[in-house]
Amino acid sequence: IFSGPAAWSAVELQTFLAILGDGVIQGELEGSIRNEKVFKEVSQRLAAHGFERTSDQCRVKVKKLKMQYRKIKDESNRSGNSGSTWKWFDAMDAIYGRRGREGGLGSAAALLESLVEPVGKDFSTINDLHLG
Repeated sequence: IFSGPAAWSAVELQTFLAILGDGVIQGELEGSIRNEKVFKEVSQRLAAHGFERTSDQCRVKVKKLKMQYRKIKDESNRSGNSGSTWKWFDAMDAIYGRRGREGGLGSAAALLESLVEPVGKDFSTINDLHLG
């Protein structure tokens, strides 16, 4: 008996969001009406990290995550309470909530990296490097 795909683990979802937050992927998703090719790439990137998901599973997961994100955003806009307890809210907000705001996808990538990297790491020295 086939019971459907297994639930996404936290590590898998974190990896998925990091891939989604990639500027190239976001650019392709925004500029594409038929984005099957983009989700194939997302699926292949997940596979490179050891997670087997089809492009359809990736597309459905994005849809569900966006619905959850919008629901929380709408509720917080109505109530004025911006604190969300949803684990993936900050990552989703970095990808989908900051468009048109200063920082844009650059800050999304930084936030997504911070989900993986230990907090408190000082990246300011990277700006002090002189190449050439």
